[in-house]
Amino acid sequence: MAIVTVLSLDLRQSPKPPQQGILDQIKHVEKKTFPRNEAFNFDLELKKRTTELILLVDDAESASSPILAAYAVYAYTPNLTMLHKLCVVENFRRRGIARRMLLFQHQKLLLRGRSNVQLWVDEERVPARQLYSSIGFVEVTRLQNYYGPSRTAVRMVLQP
Repeated sequence: MAIVTVLSLDLRQSPKPPQQGILDQIKHVEKKTFPRNEAFNFDLELKKRTTELILLVDDAESASSPILAAYAVYAYTPNLTMLHKLCVVENFRRRGIARRMLLFQHQKLLLRGRSNVQLWVDEERVPARQLYSSIGFVEVTRLQNYYGPSRTAVRMVLQP
């Protein structure tokens, strides 16, 4: 089973473990945000012990049914940490949430001795590339047609 880390927008509280409602919200946001060929199969991937799902929820309104604000998916191999997915729900964007999530997780990774972190991002997702660069990722490789015809992927590696 995957590791699930739940963070509250109100960092003074520890929210309850995710319930099916949160997973349903993630699946809905995933389908709405990403093209079909890039959508993540959460039912399959969350069964893997090498996967970590990090959720950021807004639980200020109702502790019984928190609202998804953002999520990230990491996959681990013995020598590599791969950021597979990062998504901030549309009405929570432009608040620094993605930056805080990434910095929080990268601090945890460094404490665990996991300094080899990388990701692939669509070359056309300029705001995402700027975010990753601003926290220390460096563009190292391009792969033509990775996401589909005429859609280039950029491989970025986190510099410790």
